[in-house]
Amino acid sequence: MHSDLQTRRRVLLLTYRRYLEAERALTLARQEMKAWFPAASRPGETAIGQPGSRIRRVYDRRERAILQLIAAKGKLEKARVRLAARRPAPLQLIWIR
Repeated sequence: MHSDLQTRRRVLLLTYRRYLEAERALTLARQEMKAWFPAASRPGETAIGQPGSRIRRVYDRRERAILQLIAAKGKLEKARVRLAARRPAPLQLIWIR
């Protein structure tokens, strides 16, 4: 594999791991948030909290992780296309008798 593709792939894997960690942290934070409220008045799954709150910081971190993951995936695809364009077409050998 080309070194540029290896680098892009490592970055993609790193950003994916960061996204998974951020998603897990948001899920746990939402579960902890729900524990503070009685069952009848619990906030929904889409609660993101007030600006500056812990749940909002976790939510924003997950949003950044998603954006970085999308950017890393796009850069990997661009690198693949760029590398494919640089490679010469395969030779066709014709045998003459």
